[in-house]
Amino acid sequence: MNTNDESLIREVLDSRNSIVKIDANDVRDLFQEGGEIHAYNASVDASMKKRMELLMDLIIVNTKKYEPFSHALIFLFFPEDRPLLMEELKPFSDWIESVPGELRIKWGMATQSTQELRAIVLLQ
Repeated sequence: MNTNDESLIREVLDSRNSIVKIDANDVRDLFQEGGEIHAYNASVDASMKKRMELLMDLIIVNTKKYEPFSHALIFLFFPEDRPLLMEELKPFSDWIESVPGELRIKWGMATQSTQELRAIVLLQ
């Protein structure tokens, strides 16, 4: 794991405005089997139409590089004044179901001050 990966994990663990929280036990539980963890950021402007679909397109492109993977942690950040709506999560649930093989996943979300919809993704 490199410094960038560690800083992304720290950002997830330290997120102050969590609506669905991820803690150190979640990370330990998910990645306990060992092996390389791949981490990256993806983001889109939160004011765009179909913003979650656009974000998921970026996630899909980036996760292809790391297939096969069987563990995923996804943490979503969105602006306080532009909350994610339940119906916007459908592309996310569709992606989870499309991942080949058995997938263990933990996900969370928090508000942030910037005007972007952002995901931190960790795969193993």
